[in-house]
Amino acid sequence: MHEIFGRNYYIDVDTIIEVCRPSYPFKEKPEIEESLTETGDPPDPEEASGGGELNIFKFEVYKACVERVFGEYNSDDDNLGAFVSPTSPSFNLAFNTLLKYQIIKEDNDE
Repeated sequence: MHEIFGRNYYIDVDTIIEVCRPSYPFKEKPEIEESLTETGDPPDPEEASGGGELNIFKFEVYKACVERVFGEYNSDDDNLGAFVSPTSPSFNLAFNTLLKYQIIKEDNDE
């Protein structure tokens, strides 16, 4: 957990994986031949489901956003509250992007 603006946030790794899976506009998932492999074994189920692929560009962008948010924010004076703006435009952009795609989520178990 990481505290930002007085609230605790965490990274939802499953959402990162889901968001970074490539989309195939013409097919649901890539076709994998349902035959035996060269060794005579059936194909790997993870490979057959298309679950082993990630869009590296999306992953790197979200990774950079996470690094920016968790690396930059620090609360120096809690007494000033809303009058302090410790965030830069790049922090705001990264934070809002991660919230929009539900990659970071607020912990409500307090």
